[in-house]
Amino acid sequence: MLDPIGVPPFLRDAINPLTNLLHLHTLPLHVHEVIISYVFYTLLNNVVAPHFSACLLPEIYGEFPLRTKLQWNIHITSFVNSTFVSMAALYVLYVDQDRLSETWEERMWGYTGLGGMVQAFGAGYFVWDVQVCLSNLETLGVTDLLHAVVALSIAILGFYPFGLYYGIQYALVELSTPLVNIHWFLNKMNKAGSTFQIVNGMLLIVTFACCRLIWGSYLTLVFFRDVWTALHAPQPSWTEYKYSSSEKPLTLEHQAPWWLAATFMISNAVVMSLSAFWFTKMIATIWNHIDSPGNQENKSS
Repeated sequence: MLDPIGVPPFLRDAINPLTNLLHLHTLPLHVHEVIISYVFYTLLNNVVAPHFSACLLPEIYGEFPLRTKLQWNIHITSFVNSTFVSMAALYVLYVDQDRLSETWEERMWGYTGLGGMVQAFGAGYFVWDVQVCLSNLETLGVTDLLHAVVALSIAILGFYPFGLYYGIQYALVELSTPLVNIHWFLNKMNKAGSTFQIVNGMLLIVTFACCRLIWGSYLTLVFFRDVWTALHAPQPSWTEYKYSSSEKPLTLEHQAPWWLAATFMISNAVVMSLSAFWFTKMIATIWNHIDSPGNQENKSS
């Protein structure tokens, strides 16, 4: 399917020299969506989230120190992004019949405008994420920065195009992120150990394990298989990309470079390792809430 939000020709032409130099051949078709996404999440974090939090939760948000307000606004932005991206990915998987692929060439080099749109909105979010992590490194830590940089690298290099078929499916790992944010919000609203938080925590563990660990590991393995095949292909592949109903398709020759394959494989390994690390911390945190003195009193009464 085509991208429903067409790129302004002047913007596409302006960025073409840079993207051709970097071999990001489909980025000019979606650069406007990267910009829109970045601006949207910047405004959401800096303006919308603080304003509505202060209006709706004046006693709670107003008492937060600056550090907690910063984290609260970031979690709201993360909640909005993860909800949108996961729902958008499900929509693409359901309606975009053009992305159905039977060969490794189609899976590695395939591209649709609708999938590229979701990829671009995700890239814009991670541009914002890297900026926020760099400017608040002491508060957010190196782990968050590492995740943001790796995620942005995958999103941008996907415009080669490379692995968009898997990228849309991998976006489903974000299904667990809204629950992570809800758990954090309940902590800050003095609802730690509440029935709501415990139920949310159980759903979080199941969703995180299924989406990030099981589904993510499966996608990593089958993706690595196709990457290996692409690296050892005896000859280049040719792919035609239809991105507009009024312009001729874009035709590209593909030969998988080792540096690109290595970047994707290392990035996926880092993300999966971080997911396993966060899962262990998540279980420990939720178990502490279940086993907290207040919750024990509720059980005995």
